[in-house]
Amino acid sequence: MRTIKTFIFSFIFILFLNNLSNACDFLGINIGGNKSEIEKYFGAINDLDGMTADPENTDEETYEDDEQKTREGLTLSAPIDDFCPDSNLGNAIIHAHILEDKIAAIVVEVLNGANNDESKKRLLYNYVTSNYGSIEGGDNPNWEGSKKWSIGGKEILYDKIYLTENYLVEELQITNLKYMPFLIDDEPFGVEGDDE
Repeated sequence: MRTIKTFIFSFIFILFLNNLSNACDFLGINIGGNKSEIEKYFGAINDLDGMTADPENTDEETYEDDEQKTREGLTLSAPIDDFCPDSNLGNAIIHAHILEDKIAAIVVEVLNGANNDESKKRLLYNYVTSNYGSIEGGDNPNWEGSKKWSIGGKEILYDKIYLTENYLVEELQITNLKYMPFLIDDEPFGVEGDDE
């Protein structure tokens, strides 16, 4: 009887750990796949074609001409817990970049305040180093820079950079080689390189 209880407890524990580790499987997102694959997180994307979707902008959406929409793509955003419930990624938002009806990239952005309190918690940093690899010098809380990994056909880029003297931008970007130029061009700052 004790063996059965131990087996059941072990089985439940393994299932719990498996669900926990799969809660935010960003590598499982099919970069280059049809936009419909992520509609369960962001809602029906067809309804947004031609609009710039921004959850922080409550004004009317702005319509763009078809040529500009195709060139620039569409960015959809949602709180991280809508995508990964109980993710322990703190105050963060996930952006899905859609280009020509394909998933071009996923970006997880830490929403920092004036004191960069969210980045000081190191939640995204801990997620990144646990799932993708270590960052040389990253143990220092004052580290800033970029680190890039190539895993399973995906390009993963972690940035922790001061955009201005006191405002830290911390984000995780996941794309592939085909869509990487689009993602870099769409960012407010260029990628200077990485510390590999």
